[in-house]
Amino acid sequence: MAGFLVRCLLFLSSYFPLLVIFGILLIGKHSDWAIALLIIGLLSVTFMALYLAVNRRILTVIHDTVTSYQKHDADVMGYIASYLIPFVTFPTDDPQQMAALFVFASVLLVVYVNSNMIYINPMLNLFGYHLYEVEIEHSALSHYYIARKRVVRNEAIHFVRLSDDIFLEK
Repeated sequence: MAGFLVRCLLFLSSYFPLLVIFGILLIGKHSDWAIALLIIGLLSVTFMALYLAVNRRILTVIHDTVTSYQKHDADVMGYIASYLIPFVTFPTDDPQQMAALFVFASVLLVVYVNSNMIYINPMLNLFGYHLYEVEIEHSALSHYYIARKRVVRNEAIHFVRLSDDIFLEK
């Protein structure tokens, strides 16, 4: 399982578009905050890309056959609609409103990090990845599978295990 820090950074990367929007909204009034948000966003996306690249390279490759699958790209759209869009309309002038937003974002972080939602990430889609739920021959459980290639039933896939239930295409 990805460590707590890794999961937090993946959470931040999923909010990169929101951090950019807030940076744009704050640039005239609070340029220090705007720059900090943009730097945090860029670092988190860079970390996500490095995390995937390094794990793809160093972890043991596993080969198995997909017995069934379901694509979960639509989950990303629900994620964007339910979390990102309401934040954009949030006023940034009042410190109390910003504190309330911070508390709400902190609660989301805890829920997001303690579940497997870290892989429902719009930045993964922008990098060309798709999220599938797959069942494979040698496992009784279903697993999340992050891949650029299309998944086909009864075909072999090659992957590395990021956690017990999350695979990354090799």
